[in-house]
This record gives sequence, structure tokens and C-alpha cells, in this order.
Amino acid sequence: MNTPQLRLKDVFTPGGQPSVTYVSRDHLKLEQRVKEALARGYAINVVTGPTKSGKTVLCNHVLSQAGESVSIEGGQIRTEEEFWAQIAHQLELGRERVRTESGTTTDTASGGLKIGIPNVAEFNFGGDSAIGRATERSVTYDVNHKLASLKHMVDHDIALLVDDFHYIPQEVQKTIIQTLKGAVFKGLSVILLAVPHRAFDPITVEQELEGRFKHIEIPPWDMSDLVLIPERGFDALNVEASARQNDAICAEGFGNPLLVQEICSEFCIKSGIFGRAIEGQKLDLSTLETALTEIAKSKGFPKYSKLKAGPDARKKRQARQFKDGTSQDKYSAILTAVAKIGPKTRTSYDEIRSTLQSMLTATSMPAKHEITSALINMSKIAKEKIEGEPPIEWVSSEDSLVIIDPFLLFYMKWATHHEAPGTQTIL
Repeated sequence: MNTPQLRLKDVFTPGGQPSVTYVSRDHLKLEQRVKEALARGYAINVVTGPTKSGKTVLCNHVLSQAGESVSIEGGQIRTEEEFWAQIAHQLELGRERVRTESGTTTDTASGGLKIGIPNVAEFNFGGDSAIGRATERSVTYDVNHKLASLKHMVDHDIALLVDDFHYIPQEVQKTIIQTLKGAVFKGLSVILLAVPHRAFDPITVEQELEGRFKHIEIPPWDMSDLVLIPERGFDALNVEASARQNDAICAEGFGNPLLVQEICSEFCIKSGIFGRAIEGQKLDLSTLETALTEIAKSKGFPKYSKLKAGPDARKKRQARQFKDGTSQDKYSAILTAVAKIGPKTRTSYDEIRSTLQSMLTATSMPAKHEITSALINMSKIAKEKIEGEPPIEWVSSEDSLVIIDPFLLFYMKWATHHEAPGTQTIL
């Protein structure tokens, strides 16, 4: 029997559940903490961590070993009915059930006539004969998805995982939490995944939950853990890669395992590597920058465009003239400056101002209050107009712009209109 060839998508799994390149980070005891939470029971467990930091991968891995589970995507839920309908669908409960009901009907006849009929009992009352007939009928009724799902999960010890719980509308969160309380009391295992600043949403929407709430925080990734992804993946594909190349790939991932998975995958594709080969394969180093640019096209643009647009303007904004002859408004110019600086997870006001001065003509340079006003507005847009964890925040007390979204950082570095580093500076 021939062994199936190991394919690229079996190894590097951006957006999927990794196996070959799964990194447990044992030194942090993350799996152990989730296992202990499930074993302890009788609580709603909230697992938090930065966007795409491996929360889902971790919990799915643990749950796959612990037994049967149901997984729901919070981003797909807008009503309580949708939530329970999706669970019922995964449990294959159906929409209708048929119940069989049995009983007896009695017929009365005069003259004491006795009739022998199978399954019929005869009764004599005076001169009459009362004959009881066994009956049976089928009754079809609609299934209550909520009640049926809860009972099935509790009876069969099936855990419930809700990914991106923070995406569910708050009023729907409240009804879901209220319903889950009783099932958790009966032993239902529940894990909710959310971004850090939304960790306590379940308590906020339902104050009585406080005693049944457990929080597990997923810390950021270290380079020593991230580098295991390319090391294991390239080895499985029989690809030659140096430690320097692996480090460079991880450096471009801004500490995010999903980005590292995607960079490795795209780098292989651009190098013509689609699976494991008997003979050693080599990465085409000249294609890495192309791979990074290709990935950036699908990362961060919606968030970047909202920040770049700024707040609704009552009048046309002033165009800022760049020394290269182009022009942009204040918001676009600031983001271009931040991108040119790194971009970095934390950028000071002085760095932004200094970079703007190097890019703009003297007459187009915005004043300090104009720059800080724009940064404050972008921070407000990030909180109010972008779903999920705000990608940026202007910290006034530190005069610093913090960018916590790795996809936005990646997009700003590789897809915005500024000079990206050449391949020779990467490897």
C-alpha cells in the first residue's frame, strides 16, 4: 500500500488546525491549564489572547483528546436562535421528532355477545359487552433547539466551544449566558474564546455568573516558540532552511503564529514546493519579498482604510505636500510615517514628528496639536468603528501610539505605499 504524499497544506496550515507544526508551548503549561479547567468543571471558562494568537488551535487540540465537542463561530451569530440552531445542526438533532402514543378505546354492545379478536379484551357489565381495543398513533412535533441541545450535550458529556464570543451582540450574549448557567450546574463544559479586553463580558452581561467564571490568559509568543513552526514544517517537507532564514521568517510575523504559518506556506509556493519530496528541496530566497507582499494584500486593509479615512470631515482636509511631489491628507501622512518607522508595536510622538519632518515640505508640516488630535481620533475610530480588539491606541500619558494588531502591522510594512525593505535586508 502506497503512503500518501505529505502535502504542503498538511504541514503549514494558516487558518486551520496544525498537526505537524503544532507548538504546545509546554513551558507555559497552557494545555495543562485547559485540561484542568475541563476536569474541574462547573464553570464557564473564558480563554483570552491577542487576535489569532493560537487560542482556537490550543483549545481544539485539547478538546480533541478529551472527548466530543461542539464548536461555534461567534462571528456567525446575530441572534439567539442562530446560536442554538447551529449547535442542533452539529449534533444532528433535526427539526422534528416523532413520538409514539398508545392507549385503549372501548366499544359497548348489547346482548352479551362475545367476540374473540386478537389484542382485544372483553368486559361484561350486565347484559352489555364492553370491548377495549388497543390503539397506537404517531405524533410529530417540532424540536426546541435550545432545550434539546442542552440536554444532549449534558447527557453525552459533550463540551461547548464558542470562538470569538465577543463578536456576538451583547444582548444575545446575555441570553446565551443565562441559558448556559443551568447546564453548567449540571456538568456541561463550556469554553468561550475572546480578546483580552473582552475577557469579563460574560460577567458584565450576567452578574450572577461571577462564582462560575474561570479565566485563562494566553500570553504572547516568544521567538523561541515561533521558530519551531518553520523548523518542523520544513523538516517534514524535506526542505533545506538555515536557522537564519527561519529567524527572518518569524521576525516578519510580528509574534503571530498564523502569520508565520502563512509566510512559510507562501514562501514554499513561490519556490515551487507543494509537498514532501524524496530529495532535498531548497527555498528560492529571491521570492520571499514577493511572498510577503502577496500575503499583505489580504491582511489589514479594512482596518487601515478606516484609520486612514479619519473621522467624518465637515470640510475638505488640507493636502500635505511630500518632498517627492505627492500629497496626502494628515491622517494618511501620519500612517505613512508610522509605517516608514517600522512599523512597530509602540511608536513615540517624537519619532512620528521627526519622520513627518523628513517626508513633508516645511509649509505642510502639521503642528503638534494637529498630530495628537489625529492620533486621538484614530484611536477613537479603532474602538468604535472596528469590530473586535481595537488595533491601535494612542496613549496620551506616554505620548505613544500602540499597534497591537499583527495583521495591521504586517499590512503597513508590506502593502502600503512606502519603500519596503529589500530581500537582502531580510535574510
